[in-house]
Amino acid sequence: MKINAHTILCASLAYPNRTAKSPIMHNAGFEALDLNYVYMAFEPEKKYLKNAIDGIRGLGLKGVSISKPYKEEVIQYLDELDKTAEDIGAVNTILNRENKLIGYNSDWIGAVKAIEEKTSIKNKKVVVVGAGGAGKAIAYGMKYRGGQVFIYNRAMEKARKLASQLNINLGGDLEELQKMKDYDILVNATSIGSYPDTNRSIIPENILIEGRIIMDVAINPWHTFLIKKAQEMNCQTITGLKMLLFQGAFQFKLFTGYEAPIKVMERNLVQT
Repeated sequence: MKINAHTILCASLAYPNRTAKSPIMHNAGFEALDLNYVYMAFEPEKKYLKNAIDGIRGLGLKGVSISKPYKEEVIQYLDELDKTAEDIGAVNTILNRENKLIGYNSDWIGAVKAIEEKTSIKNKKVVVVGAGGAGKAIAYGMKYRGGQVFIYNRAMEKARKLASQLNINLGGDLEELQKMKDYDILVNATSIGSYPDTNRSIIPENILIEGRIIMDVAINPWHTFLIKKAQEMNCQTITGLKMLLFQGAFQFKLFTGYEAPIKVMERNLVQT
């Protein structure tokens, strides 16, 4: 990859963000297609988020990935939202189209494609734990694909609001989650299990049932405490790398106009 005065810059914004895997994935794709693009990771503090978004315009970045904790807060600084991002109420992708910043959400696409490698979602009972930006997108995707969705969250008010917004089932808080064993698919959409909080899971072990599908959105590490426990219980597991890969493929095409070389991107992700 050669960087010069014509190189097009893309980036991710999150806090913290020093362990981001998106640069590995996107830069591998750019190199495979010989595109004069480069993808960087930036870590703006919350008080500088607006400045960072203004910088997308000022510096002419083409596309930006948004991650925790900014997927909801960033919306106020954008010019326009894609209809799906508006319905979800969270943005994980920004496209700079002639200095007009448009928000999209590809998290739901990543989750759907990752799960549908294992099973159809239609008519399945899906438990989503977490009502933040990732949880909103995943719950939307599961409902969109015909799943019967139950939302659980530590803060009941957030769960109640999301259940009402998407017209899905309110499961309850984490105490209620311990009683939930009648499900087909369970997704941890929280950051519990990610670095530095890697030695525990928010999901009670007693509801990990053989043969059920367990997905964890965490990617650092991607082989999380939850994934290890689920494998011990002979569950079918899906790591956060799959969701990252498929949502990143959507971003890649949005930013470049080219189909993502998904095998190359996946190979580079797995090697990290």
